[in-house]
Amino acid sequence: MKLKDLKAWINELSEEELEKDLFYNSMDYGISGKVKEIYRNDSNLYYVGDEPVLLHTHEELKQRGFTDKQISKFDIEIPQDCYYIELSNEYSILERFLR
Repeated sequence: MKLKDLKAWINELSEEELEKDLFYNSMDYGISGKVKEIYRNDSNLYYVGDEPVLLHTHEELKQRGFTDKQISKFDIEIPQDCYYIELSNEYSILERFLR
């Protein structure tokens, strides 16, 4: 979905609807919750296998001792100048995997 599509959809909502909370749901992970914030990143964000899952900028990875060559092999999880939300309902994730 493009941001312009989201904007058009939101513009169609009534004032009453706009007062409702926005929720996320991930069927793959069995979690849901309220969207607390929408983030905009100024740099590419990479995942390098950290537990818990953390995303890092190129500069942060350099500070952690990774070389440019190593960083170039990582997948860019969220490209620069994009908007994203974080799914961070830890309790739900733990509940699911402890069963």
